[in-house]
Amino acid sequence: MLLDIMDNLPRCRFTSAQMALVIHFTKQIGAPDVPSLKGLRKIQQSLQSSCGNKPVKSKSYAGNVFYMNDIRETLARDMANPLVAPHMHFYPEETDGPISETYQAERWKEYEASQLTPMFSKGFKRFWIEELAQLADGRYVIPHTWIVRNGVLTSDVTIVTRTSEGRWSHDASREETIKAEQLELDYTDLIAEFGEVFHWVNNPQVPPMPNKMRELVDDYKDLFVIMVSPWADNISGNRSKQYNKHMNMYTSNGCLPGRLLQQEFHVHYVSSSPHASSAEQFSTFRDHVKSTETRPVKAYNAATKRNCRFILRTPGLPADNPQQSEEASHMGSNANFPCRKCHWGGTKIEKEADGMYHECHFAGVARNPEEIRENLQKQLQLAVLGEPKPIEEFQRATGTKDKITQYWIDILLAKAKELRAANPRRQPNEIADELRAWLEEQPGDKMNPLLDIIGLDPSQDTPVELLHTILLGVMKYIWHHMNTQWSDADRHLLAIRLQSTDLSGLTVPPLRAGYLTQYKNNLIGKHFKTMMQALAFHFALIKAAGDLEIGDMDTYLEQLKIAIANLLDAFDAVDPLQILVKIKLHLLAHIPDDIYEAYNAVNRLAPSRDISLKFASMDRVKHFLSGGYWWNPSLRCWVQAGSAVCRILRLLGWVPPSKVQPGLIKPAAKKKPELQWRLSPPPESMWREGYNLTTQTGDKVMVDSWVVALDSTGKSVLGRISELLIGDKSLPVLRRPTGPEIVADAVQSFLVLDSSSIQFVFSVQHDCRKGNCQPTIIQKEFQEREETDRNVSLIQHSDDDHFIINMAGLHNFVKLCRTLGPSLTDLKPLHPDRVAFHKKASAKVQETRSKGRKKTAEKRRAAAAAKKNTMRR
Repeated sequence: MLLDIMDNLPRCRFTSAQMALVIHFTKQIGAPDVPSLKGLRKIQQSLQSSCGNKPVKSKSYAGNVFYMNDIRETLARDMANPLVAPHMHFYPEETDGPISETYQAERWKEYEASQLTPMFSKGFKRFWIEELAQLADGRYVIPHTWIVRNGVLTSDVTIVTRTSEGRWSHDASREETIKAEQLELDYTDLIAEFGEVFHWVNNPQVPPMPNKMRELVDDYKDLFVIMVSPWADNISGNRSKQYNKHMNMYTSNGCLPGRLLQQEFHVHYVSSSPHASSAEQFSTFRDHVKSTETRPVKAYNAATKRNCRFILRTPGLPADNPQQSEEASHMGSNANFPCRKCHWGGTKIEKEADGMYHECHFAGVARNPEEIRENLQKQLQLAVLGEPKPIEEFQRATGTKDKITQYWIDILLAKAKELRAANPRRQPNEIADELRAWLEEQPGDKMNPLLDIIGLDPSQDTPVELLHTILLGVMKYIWHHMNTQWSDADRHLLAIRLQSTDLSGLTVPPLRAGYLTQYKNNLIGKHFKTMMQALAFHFALIKAAGDLEIGDMDTYLEQLKIAIANLLDAFDAVDPLQILVKIKLHLLAHIPDDIYEAYNAVNRLAPSRDISLKFASMDRVKHFLSGGYWWNPSLRCWVQAGSAVCRILRLLGWVPPSKVQPGLIKPAAKKKPELQWRLSPPPESMWREGYNLTTQTGDKVMVDSWVVALDSTGKSVLGRISELLIGDKSLPVLRRPTGPEIVADAVQSFLVLDSSSIQFVFSVQHDCRKGNCQPTIIQKEFQEREETDRNVSLIQHSDDDHFIINMAGLHNFVKLCRTLGPSLTDLKPLHPDRVAFHKKASAKVQETRSKGRKKTAEKRRAAAAAKKNTMRR
């Protein structure tokens, strides 16, 4: 077992030669029952067949062969995993508190009730939507939805009454919301009591009973719906730096909370191929998803210890922007209509006009699957006529272009050309009819397979991803603009100021300012994420960023729209042409509808089948070690591995939730002497210094950290920790300046609080502008953890009394805004009259491009004249 685990560690790959060497060493030290390498492989094959999935061979419409791990089996293992199943959410949720999960937002509610989990189990009773049921108080109802409201599963029902003649009356206007626990008898119980035939007074208003979805599961088995969002990306498959394009596809269990989805443990490999495109791989994925609608996947629910089945739904398609354009059958960002989500666009000259330029700052008329499908069918109809020009014009006029459809268009155009050449006298209609018949006979997809998935709109359900759109988009544009405008001296000063930034309260890695300025053109997402939070104190920056937790949705969206508007207008003030050439800026207007952050990693393995086999083996070991259940055919029951194996889970990417003890102060080193506090009763009590303190949010804070705490009256106070003391009680001492003291530049106010009153940490920076702080501190540079003779400069703060709250920090941002209140945190528009401002910006764009066109025309005339003179000679 240990050898199998070593061979399947995700970030520690062993070759067969290395495994043979490990086996040899193990035998040499006298370990018993050590198999040979060949024996190990046989054991692994046996384990894989009992608990694991075999990669499925797929052949695409283009003839490419690739292997795909069956996502149905992967999610069945999630259901059978006792570490995962209890955290899965199967119903949409409504909450009066902060919104932080996808199942709490509106996306799940866009599905029809029959497309979500349609039933609720109470013991051995199963209550289905659109079926008659009885409440504990004796009333009869028909449940229509299942929604978790403030942590309680509820149902929106309509009331049913029974007449004196024994007939049933359904009043659709009498709606009510009940708790699911109020349900007492299900439809099966009522049949046993009243018979199989129910006579209804108003039959047309009554849904068919029993619910047809009952036929999808056996008696006493539950039926769930699991959300799964695949994402595809092209990466290099080489171990070397030479690029070897592989199209990879991954997915995750969308029923899990976000804090778990951030872990590598919950990222599931689906497929990889150097030959097959993402559209070809999505075709097989589509088949797997759609098959569950008629044949739900069998599984074992480790949370309820019951057999169940589940159906798959796909609510979104996260990816980078070019990949999402391909998934939405869109031409891309260089098209006349560059947005995959809306119809904003036109020719270059049309986009420069006042009205069109203003519209670019907003989300336009949304695209939809029906329109995309109609456009692609129109292109195929044009293709059988054998003329490429009308197709290209139609694609430019709509922005719709699909990789699969284009494959067939190219074939049809080539065949039409061949048929015309073989018989020039043949009528075009005859050729078109022959090609149309030929196309219908061809197997495989003729257009985007994602258009066939129920409830999925590839144009709208491709959420704007923060990594590529904001960090590698907006922040990268700002960084580039700075670097092209600054001198080396300016960049050196920025490095000094960045290195002097207080990073406490930001939860970012150490800021290597020298690296950022030296390799300014080669930064990645983590660098831009750090700078987004730190640079606000070193130059003016307007930013719009997503929150991990949303308090009030309406207020949040209103503030987000203002933030986006201010950011776009700031770009217009600096370079009004940017928004027309950088589609990522226009996509910011779509962020209020969808914000998503995806997992990004690098894979450097080999072709499709080998990769699929290895990931399938790794998933099997991961399932074993996490205590997951699997079906044992010989024992005819669900079994699991022993409890001792859980010690290795962290190596597989699983991070168990840590137990937070708010108010706990970790003592400082024992060699430090105890302190006397003569101001406390008794005056000779002894105290020890503390090293760090755990806040209510789980943050670890130290002396000089800025925190929000509650005083004795329950009021929020802001201050900087001056001391951490441990005695009979744990007491942090806060240095809390009052208004008069700030004005007088003589802060002397201290507040002693109980350690449990510290709520959270936040980021504060020194007000260097007011203090006119300069880089006058010289210290030695450390290399290889050793002090060198090289000197580095740092900022010398002129005082220790004037600070500014860093509202650009992401950590605890929502909590800080609640503490400060809307008067201090609400954004205000930069330009109240945006139409007038955009009109001026549009005029600058027209002037700039007009000059550019004149220069281009002059160059062309000069080149033509030079060519003419050369020909005369």
